[in-house]
Amino acid sequence: MTLCATAVACLLTVDLAVQRAAPVLKGYDVADYARKPSALRSIEMPDIVLMGSSRAKYALVPSVFEAATGESAYNLGIAGTKTVEWLTLAKRVFARRLPKLVVVGVNASEFRAEYLPTAAARHLFTFADLRESLAMDGASMEVFGQYVRRRLGPLWAAYDRRYELKMWGQEQLDGFLPKYAQASRELRRRVAEPCPPKGYDHPWLHGRQTRDLGRRLLEDRAAIVAASRPTFDTRAGTFRRLSQLLDWFHLKGIAVIVAYLPNSPETERRWVDVEPRMIDTIEAVCRERRVPFLRCSEMELPRTNRDFLEEIHVGLPLAHRISSRIAQRVVAMREQAGHPSQVAVTPEDDSRLR
Repeated sequence: MTLCATAVACLLTVDLAVQRAAPVLKGYDVADYARKPSALRSIEMPDIVLMGSSRAKYALVPSVFEAATGESAYNLGIAGTKTVEWLTLAKRVFARRLPKLVVVGVNASEFRAEYLPTAAARHLFTFADLRESLAMDGASMEVFGQYVRRRLGPLWAAYDRRYELKMWGQEQLDGFLPKYAQASRELRRRVAEPCPPKGYDHPWLHGRQTRDLGRRLLEDRAAIVAASRPTFDTRAGTFRRLSQLLDWFHLKGIAVIVAYLPNSPETERRWVDVEPRMIDTIEAVCRERRVPFLRCSEMELPRTNRDFLEEIHVGLPLAHRISSRIAQRVVAMREQAGHPSQVAVTPEDDSRLR
C-alpha cells in the first residue's frame, strides 16, 4: 500500500512539474492544426483557399494564384492530413465566412485503404464528429483513444506532452547527442516563427534541405527512406469522405477544384501498379459531382527526381509550375462560365483536364 501511494505521489509530482513547464514545452509544439486556421481567421477571408496535406503545403503557392487570378489566396495545407481532416477543418474554418474557391491538392497516399482518422480525432473532433466517424468508418479503439487523449490530455500532462518532453530532453543533451540536439533546436526555432504570410512556406526559401532527391539518389540510394506504397480499395472510407467533402462544398456554394499533386519519378516507378488506379478512382468521384479534376500529368508538367525535396514533396520551381498550371485552368474555366467568381465544367472541359 505504501509503495502504491509513493508511486502515485511521484507520478503526480512529475505531472505537476510538466504542467508548470508548459510555456517551455510549447516551444516544441508545431501545432499547425491551431496555428494555420487561427491565422486564417485573423484576416479577411481570401478569395481562394488551398487545402491538402504537406504535399499541398509545399506545392500550392498562393502568390502564383494571386498573380494569375487577381484574387487573394491562402495556403491551408497541413502535414499529415487526409480527407477526414480536410472536411472537419472546412466545417470549422468556413463556418461563418466562405471563400469563392477551394483548391484541394490530393495524392494517392492520402486515399490508402487502411487509413484511420486518428489525427482528426486527436486535434479536431467534437463528440458529434467522433460518433459520425465510428458510424461511417467502423469502430476503432485507435480513433476513440486519440479523441479521449485530446479530452484528458490536460489532466495527464506528462503523457500528453511526451513528444515535447523528448525534444526538450534532446536539446539538453547537446554534449552527448549533438545531432539530435540540433534537430530539437531547429524545431524550436521553426515553432517560434510566426505563421508565414498567406500560410505558405518552403524549405528552399530558407536554404534548408537543399539536396534534391536526384542528388541523394546518386550519392546514396540505399539511404533513401522509401515512401510506403498505399493500399487500394475502391470501398475505402477515404473515397467516401472525398465525396462527402465535395458535397459539403456544393451545399455551401463554394466552388472547388481537385488537383492531383504528383510524386517523384522514383515513387511513380515503385507505385506503378497502384497509383494510376487510385487516380482514376479519385477522378471518378469528382466526375460524379461535376467537380473539375486536374491530373497534372508528366506530359503537362515534365519533371525529374531533381525537382523534388524527397520522394513525395515537390521542390520550389516545380511548385510554381504546378500552381501556375492549376491557376491557368481556374482562369480559363471562369471565362467559360462568364463570371469571375464561378467555375463551370462541361463534359468537354472535363476531358481536357486529364
